[in-house]
Amino acid sequence: MATPQLDRRQLRPVLYPALARLGPRGDGGYVVPADQVPYCRVLISLGLCDNWTFDKDFLQLNPAVSIVGVDHTVGPAFFISGIPFCLCKILGYALLCNRAKLAKYTRRLRAYLDYFSFFRGPHKHLKKRVSAVSSDAGDITLNGILDSSPSSGDHDVFLKMDIEGSEYDIVPDIIENHRRIRCLVAEFHRLHKRNEEFNQAVRALARHFSIVHIHGNNIGPNDEAIDFPITVELTWVNTNILTGELGPSTVSYPREGLDFPNAQGRPDYTLSF
Repeated sequence: MATPQLDRRQLRPVLYPALARLGPRGDGGYVVPADQVPYCRVLISLGLCDNWTFDKDFLQLNPAVSIVGVDHTVGPAFFISGIPFCLCKILGYALLCNRAKLAKYTRRLRAYLDYFSFFRGPHKHLKKRVSAVSSDAGDITLNGILDSSPSSGDHDVFLKMDIEGSEYDIVPDIIENHRRIRCLVAEFHRLHKRNEEFNQAVRALARHFSIVHIHGNNIGPNDEAIDFPITVELTWVNTNILTGELGPSTVSYPREGLDFPNAQGRPDYTLSF
């Protein structure tokens, strides 16, 4: 049976004039429509791990925003237990005069300590797994997150999503709540195995959102069967808030000054439409 093909035509962004990068120059950083950030009352950040630099940069652009981080893999116990580990590594590498490793674990220690100062009123972390269905086991839906957030329901939510494959399950809830979501940046995974699901997800989102940026994540391979990276980052803006007529992008990606390889030391993937 032939492998279903990726519909590249629907992935071509419109040429949006006010893009900026938030987060690190590497994995965890994303390109966003900077002029839309001040209109957002809530940033829902699905997937944190130990890096919320994106969220902190977002807060710099919009100090009034409330941040809801959601990640079931980390929490207070994770960071408390990691602090002595980092301290031991720092001491050991200081004695060995290994500056690179010393800097790495110093950064990690700062992040672990920062968790306790950053995620407190009005910002919060929900130690839950994002799912299509809520459960007593700790799963929560996007609807449940939105219902507990201070959103007014009028295009004032920015949604960031990096949840390692569960993003496909959340698309119906995004569509249902499209009037509340102003912008969306999401990482889609395993395109070589789920390309038809991906086609359907992008097609459904296109009814309410316009793609303004795309970037191939070079941590995973470029799959020959679909002629595309197996992981891709996409940025959308709600079509209802766009003013003026934005034509299709004529530039190639990655875009200089905005995009950087997720895996340092490897070339980025070139995408053109």
